[in-house]
Amino acid sequence: MSNPFFSIIIPVYNGLAHDLPICLESIWHQPLDPSIYEVICVDDCSTDDTCRWLDEQAAKHNNMRVVKHSVNKRQGGSRNTGIRIAKGKYIIFIDQDDYFHQGSIAKVYEHLLTVALDILIVDCAYEHPGKVNNTLQHNFPHHEVMTGDEQILRNSIPWAPWKFIFLRSLVVENNLFFDEKERIEDIDWVHRLVHKAQRTQYQPILFIHYLKNNTSTTMTSYKSPETMYSTLRCGMRLYQLSTSSISPCSQELEHNLQRIGEYVFGLGLRNYLTCHDSIKAKRQAIEEIVAPLSTKANIFTRSATMAPGTFSLLSNLTSLFLPALLVLRRKWKYKSK
Repeated sequence: MSNPFFSIIIPVYNGLAHDLPICLESIWHQPLDPSIYEVICVDDCSTDDTCRWLDEQAAKHNNMRVVKHSVNKRQGGSRNTGIRIAKGKYIIFIDQDDYFHQGSIAKVYEHLLTVALDILIVDCAYEHPGKVNNTLQHNFPHHEVMTGDEQILRNSIPWAPWKFIFLRSLVVENNLFFDEKERIEDIDWVHRLVHKAQRTQYQPILFIHYLKNNTSTTMTSYKSPETMYSTLRCGMRLYQLSTSSISPCSQELEHNLQRIGEYVFGLGLRNYLTCHDSIKAKRQAIEEIVAPLSTKANIFTRSATMAPGTFSLLSNLTSLFLPALLVLRRKWKYKSK
C-alpha cells in the first residue's frame, strides 16, 4: 500500500482478551475509503491466540499489516515500531481496548484537508462496559490554530497520545520516539511532541471511546509496584524537560512543566502507600529517583529523601491496610449520597 493519508497504529498484547476485535471493527466501519488509511498492529509477544487471529484479519484487509516483536517492549516500543514502518502522512494511535466513534476518522480527514496542521488534538469519552457515553472529556475552550507552546499554556493538553493526530515527519525529524519498556511512557512524550509543533489545533471531535473496566490494560497496570517506579521516573523526566530536550523555552512553560512533573512524581510517591514491594527496592528507588527533588518544599517528598529506609518500611506496613480503608471510604461516600 503506497502513501495513505493515515497510519493507524495499535499496540497489541493478548488483544483477544482486551476487546481488540471491537477496536478493529470500529475502523472497518468508518465511512472512509480503505486506500486513505493503513492499520498497523504491533504484537508485543502475546501469549494467547492473538497472533494467529491477527494474521487471519490481515488476509481479509489489504490495508492491514501485522508486526511481531521478539522481545516485549511495552506500548511505547510498539508505537515506535509502528511509526518507523508507517507510510501515512499522519499518525493515529489507539489502544486495543478502546474504539473509534462512528464517522470520527472521516471527520478528522475532512478537517485536515482544509486546515494544514502539524498536530490536530481531538477528544474522547470515558465509558464503562454496556454504558455508552458521548460526553467529551476535555472540551477545551480555544479552537484556533496556535503554536505547540501556546497550546500547552492556553488549553493544556491531554496526556494520552491517542488524542493526537500528528505528522509522522514531526516525530522522525525530531527523533521524538517513546521510552521503551516503561509503563508510564506517554505523559512526557506528548509534551515533547507538542512543543516541537508550529501549527496545532484542538477540535471538539469525539474521536475515541475509552473503556474503563477491571480488565483494561491501563486500569490493571496502575495496581503494580512496577508502575509506581515508572510513574516516579516519568515525573522526573517531566520535571527535567525544561532544562533538556525542550530547552530553551519560556519561563512560563518551564514552570508549567515543572508543576506537572511534581504532580506526576507525587502520584508515584503516594502509590508507595498502596503497593507492597521489597523494602530494599523501594529504598533504592527513593535514593536514585527521588533525591533530585529533595530540596522541594513537599513534606511527603522530603520525608522520603531524609529517611528512605524508614519511609519504605512504613509504606509497606501502610499498604497492608490502606486499600481496605479506601474501599470503606468509597462505600460510605456513595451511601451518604
